[in-house]
Amino acid sequence: MKKPSELTDSPFTMKSSVDVLEIVTCILLILVSFVGNLCLFYSTRKCMTGCPETSFLLIFSLIFVHLIKNLVVNVMKIVYSSGCTLDSAGCKVLRFTAALTTSLAIWFMLHFALLYHQKLYQTLHPLSETPNPDHQKRSLKVVSALWVTGVAVYLPVLLYTRKSEYLNAGNDTDPLSANRIHTDCLTDFGNKQVEFYYEDVFLVLIDILPLATLVFVCFWMSFLLSERKKMTYGDIWIGDDDSEIETLRGAKFSILLMWLITPLWISHFILVYFLKGLAVCVFFPAVLTALSSGFSALSPFLLMLVNYRIKLVSFCDAKEKKPTPQPANVILSPYA
Repeated sequence: MKKPSELTDSPFTMKSSVDVLEIVTCILLILVSFVGNLCLFYSTRKCMTGCPETSFLLIFSLIFVHLIKNLVVNVMKIVYSSGCTLDSAGCKVLRFTAALTTSLAIWFMLHFALLYHQKLYQTLHPLSETPNPDHQKRSLKVVSALWVTGVAVYLPVLLYTRKSEYLNAGNDTDPLSANRIHTDCLTDFGNKQVEFYYEDVFLVLIDILPLATLVFVCFWMSFLLSERKKMTYGDIWIGDDDSEIETLRGAKFSILLMWLITPLWISHFILVYFLKGLAVCVFFPAVLTALSSGFSALSPFLLMLVNYRIKLVSFCDAKEKKPTPQPANVILSPYA
């Protein structure tokens, strides 16, 4: 039989375990994300001279979003789990930053997939007319518009929400709920209709619709890749150049990244909206943190593999190679 002191201390020990588990999860995600995004930045920055502005802006935007997600959101979670409380402004900044970085990651990944879908489609079905030279400027405007749209969409969270006062009104004696940022640092508009149409409908749609589009585009790319695999040119295999290899890798890794970001977002959504009863579990805060920040920590390593050993031809103008002289006794293929 346990002593009264042990019975009294056990809830606080459990609360401490919750905080320690979330702090450890945040630290691991921060370290992995920092190393991965730093390597991605360095590998992309190496060939900045003469590179298309659009590709750099897209990659650097993804890096910036990933670092904000882990270095700002997760650092605030560590501070909170360490015992420091956040006021209304801190809770609003936390929610704004977390939601904005999640949406921007989805939008930028959709833009990334669309770029490689276009390249892959043009590889299989070349256009008779010359490509539009202004596509880089158009894509640059898209990336900039995504940033502006994201900030504008979530700006009401900063301006019009306030920290919820009633959520923990009856839980002051419950040590398990006294220091949980996922339940104690919620914000609301003070109007149920606004919360329903803006939070439960609008903010969900601006994530789920691009995510559904991303899934569709990636399945289309899967079809194009299978179509390319079946294609022959007069029963003669034509080797791929660096640009085509990069396009194929970009399409394949876009599909892989889609399979990473989609289950993470869906799992986080289900836990937050439909399985709130699991909030009493010790691992719940750490699981939510891993689901919300896992993509920003792991995706940089996959993005680096797109251009592995082909000198980042996606983001740099490859130097023209001198043609290799052909032996006199070799008959050139008419398909070359």
